[in-house]
Amino acid sequence: MRFEYDLLIVAASPLALDIAYRCAALGRIGLVIPVADGQWQWQWQRWWLSQFPPPRLDTQQWQHFQTHLSHGQRRYAPRVLELVGVDMITGTGEFVWQPRCHFQVGGDRLYARGYLLLDAPAAMDTHDMDTLSRIELACWQHWSGKAPEAEGQGLPLVTTEDAWFNDRLHAALSGLGLRVPLMGRRKAPDPTPLNLHPLQRDGQGWLRLDRQGRTSHPQVYACGGWQRGYYLPSLTHFEAFTIARQVLQRKPMHLDYYHQPWWIALPIPIARVGWNARQAQQYLREPIQLWEIQHFTPEGQSLGQLLVNRQGQLLGATLMGQEAIATSRIFGQWLEQDALTAITYAGWEVDCQRQRSPKSGRGLASPLP
Repeated sequence: MRFEYDLLIVAASPLALDIAYRCAALGRIGLVIPVADGQWQWQWQRWWLSQFPPPRLDTQQWQHFQTHLSHGQRRYAPRVLELVGVDMITGTGEFVWQPRCHFQVGGDRLYARGYLLLDAPAAMDTHDMDTLSRIELACWQHWSGKAPEAEGQGLPLVTTEDAWFNDRLHAALSGLGLRVPLMGRRKAPDPTPLNLHPLQRDGQGWLRLDRQGRTSHPQVYACGGWQRGYYLPSLTHFEAFTIARQVLQRKPMHLDYYHQPWWIALPIPIARVGWNARQAQQYLREPIQLWEIQHFTPEGQSLGQLLVNRQGQLLGATLMGQEAIATSRIFGQWLEQDALTAITYAGWEVDCQRQRSPKSGRGLASPLP
């Protein structure tokens, strides 16, 4: 049979359920998801942990998290999506490019104004994952008792980040007793199952995407695991939501990573938004300052480092603690505005005992994940 949609989402993670649910009022949405398996369940865990990290690591909190996860799965049950107007198709299919582009699932031909490849199937083998994804998987296994931690591998160096981020990340992992395998880098996904060979790819096999997330075919978009960079649920959700809205509203939108916070789902969350010190030192042509900030609650202390220019404007924030995720969203709205006002608005304070001396850099460019 033949079906027509404004947007067809070909999904490999439960993030698509939330995107379809949120955008259902904007147009007719078709959603193709695989049959649920262990991989799908891990993606559920990964996404939900990124949204609601446990305040501490123990059996009671893990059980509470599982209950919360079950509520979330019921929120996006097929019947609920059907009621809001989302047409859900469970199974596998492939693109047919001629005579007119469409997605074929069995005997059904699914046509759409725009197609969104939301996440590529991601192996749970640590050899095929980037460092941050391996850290998330190790935390999930540690919480759930699914597998023993790797022995003798040591903690990873996240070489794409600055020293403050590395130090805090290593401290958080050490506090959990986690050791994450170092070997391997995330590989480009295989285009064969979906018949994506006509789309342009780079030398390593990654899809070529423009600033709007569009592939070399004007109707096909991709995000998450289909592109280079950090593969984190918070970033994938931002990309997918932006792309879905621009297709449904017929309004081009660039993926603005500078103002988009991202975080790692640890019991002690670490979050980032804007520039970090390494990027500033490499590209900026003016002096910068690194401000240490802190936040106290009955649950504990949160720490942070802000990047500030000589005009006192906020250029970036790296945060750690229970307030990190919420505060990163606030600071994302205050980038390039007065840093002291942003700190006050967020309810934090400057740690005057731990300020860093100004440094200079050599230029300016927007950061990408």
